[in-house]
Amino acid sequence: MALRTRQDIWRIDEWDPILVWYARAVREMQTRPIADPTSWRYQAAIHEYRRAFDPLQQPADVAPAAAEQRRFWSQCQHSSWYFLPWHRWYLYYFEQIVAATVVQLGGPEGWALPYWNYSDATNPDARSLAPEFWAETMPDGSPNALRVEDRNFGNDGAPVGDSADTDLTCLTEPEYTADATGGSPGFGGPKTRFSHGGGPVGALEATPHGAMHVAVGGWLGGFNTAGLDPLFWCHHANIDRLWVVWRNSDAQHVDPADPDWLDMTFGFHDATGAVVTKRIGDCVDTTALDYEYAVTSDPSLPPAPLESVQITEAPMVKRIPEMVGASDRPIELTTQPTSTEVAVTAPTGPGLESLEAPGATPPRVYINIENITGQGHPRRYSVFVNDVFAGILPMFGVAEATNETDEHPGGGLQYRLDATKAVQQLQAAGNWDPTTMRVTFVPDDKQVGLESMSEAPEPRFQVGRVSVYFA
Repeated sequence: MALRTRQDIWRIDEWDPILVWYARAVREMQTRPIADPTSWRYQAAIHEYRRAFDPLQQPADVAPAAAEQRRFWSQCQHSSWYFLPWHRWYLYYFEQIVAATVVQLGGPEGWALPYWNYSDATNPDARSLAPEFWAETMPDGSPNALRVEDRNFGNDGAPVGDSADTDLTCLTEPEYTADATGGSPGFGGPKTRFSHGGGPVGALEATPHGAMHVAVGGWLGGFNTAGLDPLFWCHHANIDRLWVVWRNSDAQHVDPADPDWLDMTFGFHDATGAVVTKRIGDCVDTTALDYEYAVTSDPSLPPAPLESVQITEAPMVKRIPEMVGASDRPIELTTQPTSTEVAVTAPTGPGLESLEAPGATPPRVYINIENITGQGHPRRYSVFVNDVFAGILPMFGVAEATNETDEHPGGGLQYRLDATKAVQQLQAAGNWDPTTMRVTFVPDDKQVGLESMSEAPEPRFQVGRVSVYFA
């Protein structure tokens, strides 16, 4: 059987049959009742469903039985090493359902989900939504099901977010799984059990994944509504592709060999509506699932040159992370920049032992932003060490991580930012005090402006603690 090829949206013709049939299939799936596993709303509910926040709810809705909802709805894996494989299976069966709908409507067999490559440095339009996603009508004059009015940004054809939102530093993470405490976030996230959200966020899940969810906003900005936007599936196809890119870019980049990862199973429905139970170990090779991506080369951009500053990249040495400082009170994040001072001490435990080892290199510096809680749509913050940019907090899923459930205690999100380059820049400029670190959170101006025009109350967020680790 020939492999289906998932194409870059920006590298196919405008209103290519791939997107024409996608729009038609979406429109058809939207007519199916929510209890039908092949319906648009059921597929979105697999990611998460809360009726009180369902923008498409109807009085005549007949939901699936409670047992079915518990098994198949609100299952998305976040803040977890299951994030990538769960979403791969999710897209795989969604793609099957769309492909079957295309055939049902008289279209060709073999339809494949396109991907949105917003990090393509060779395409000046990469961060913009392709015209098919914001045009009001299709070429035949019928309403365009790919356009969603409830997007905060993108429906005017302008770029969404900025280069920090599409940054691919995640591809430089040497290991899939996060350090158990404090250090690297890992490419694929921390080892967990079932994790619908809350806790440390993996590098790829943070950026560009969460960043682009928040950059577009609207339905895409919340777990409960994300899958209702046709753009969601193209965004996640790109995230799935970046997993392939990471594996291909370095022989050292390997998936977990742990049976707790390989043998974990999740349930879905196929294109016929039949229940299927799938194992993670059976999805790590996309060709075994009969699909591939048009491009899987490493699209990473070289870092922007720093004027009159030379920064050397220390080779990655595996160390046990040691906390060397932490803030002493919670930090409120609003529409204004907010700073906190962290006293930093020299390592005395495993950090000191690794530094004193023969041939030891300087430690990597990680900022842990812990217990981020709040309600409402997430707001994106830039994080600075003293006055040097260190990374972003997209905070996709912050409300879900704040709410206490049977799966997690509602402790919020945690981001681990590698601040090594920021510290090196400060050291090279003679502006580094090794005993004190100032961490500043700066809100995205565009989102603040959007909130000022809304009748909803301003969302407020809190960081429980900022800690600093050497690793």
